[in-house]
Amino acid sequence: AGARYIRETGDTAALFSLSIPLPLFNNGRAALAQASSERVRADAQRRVTALEVDQAIARAQADAANAATTAATASGPALRASEEAARIARIGYREGKFGQLELLDAERTLSETRRAAIDALLNYHSALAQLERLTVRAPDLQGN
Repeated sequence: AGARYIRETGDTAALFSLSIPLPLFNNGRAALAQASSERVRADAQRRVTALEVDQAIARAQADAANAATTAATASGPALRASEEAARIARIGYREGKFGQLELLDAERTLSETRRAAIDALLNYHSALAQLERLTVRAPDLQGN
């Protein structure tokens, strides 16, 4: 709605306009194209997510294997050797063959070796927990 001035006659006229779109030639192609492109995008996103999950699982498996090797090494011969050295240092100190510094050094080495073994076991169990979080099946919420 509006007003229009007509120069030729010098009159002002009221103008009303009405527009009704008639979808005669619209077959819904735009909506179909949009839905198709959204499906393609969702498929691409699914593939990207699957690749990211596969990479995370591979990293977690490698971390768990490395942590298992480190834990076995730290808890094995090195720990036993430190325990034996500390035992010998205690006996030697008791018998007067070793000084207090040697005893303290052997006990410190044993303590550090135990701490390293505990840290290695912690890393191993953390890596196993991470791997399990990535590979465990999701619970069925519908009770099946």
